[in-house]
Amino acid sequence: MRMLAYAHERPPAAARRQLTVALAHTPGLPDLPGTIAEACDLTRSQASIPPLLDTGATVDRVRAALPDATWAHFACHAQADYSAPSSGGLRLSDGMLTIPEVSRLRLANAELAYLSACSTAHRSRDHADESVNLASAFHLAGFRHVIASLWPLQDDIAADASRRFYRAIPHGPSAADAPLALHRVTHGLRDQHPDRPDLWAGLIHSGP
Repeated sequence: MRMLAYAHERPPAAARRQLTVALAHTPGLPDLPGTIAEACDLTRSQASIPPLLDTGATVDRVRAALPDATWAHFACHAQADYSAPSSGGLRLSDGMLTIPEVSRLRLANAELAYLSACSTAHRSRDHADESVNLASAFHLAGFRHVIASLWPLQDDIAADASRRFYRAIPHGPSAADAPLALHRVTHGLRDQHPDRPDLWAGLIHSGP
């Protein structure tokens, strides 16, 4: 409740400055070939802050770029620790940007974080009364709207969902239409894969 109240109280961003972070290759993890195409599509339509890709997407660089961004898109691996949820985070080229590190950020103009990574809104069965995950961490960092996943995403479906989402949402600084845009994405994917809710029902929106 504190997380959502904090997101609701913040005014919409007055400008759109897009940060895109994408890793097709992460040391020790399976490749995600769809992520770079996902990032390139977004960069072409919303060029702003130079994208951080593969080896350039280090923990320090991402942390340094976030204060300048009002919108942030992450296409990469995420780690969820179901026994100790706060140990999870986003896997970057040289390590992990952890949930506590994200939560401690104070981003004055943050509007939308799109977490195109696995299980970023997952709640552990052992901690069902707690909302400790990457989605809540980005809200606490200052983002009013967060798109995140309830379970692991299929790489090509995640890239397709991202493209559809950014085409459906207006190009202005506010992400007020994010719930409707994601609703349209879900309907489109459901029409394509009616018997595979695991492919189209995983992405959710949280925020005002």
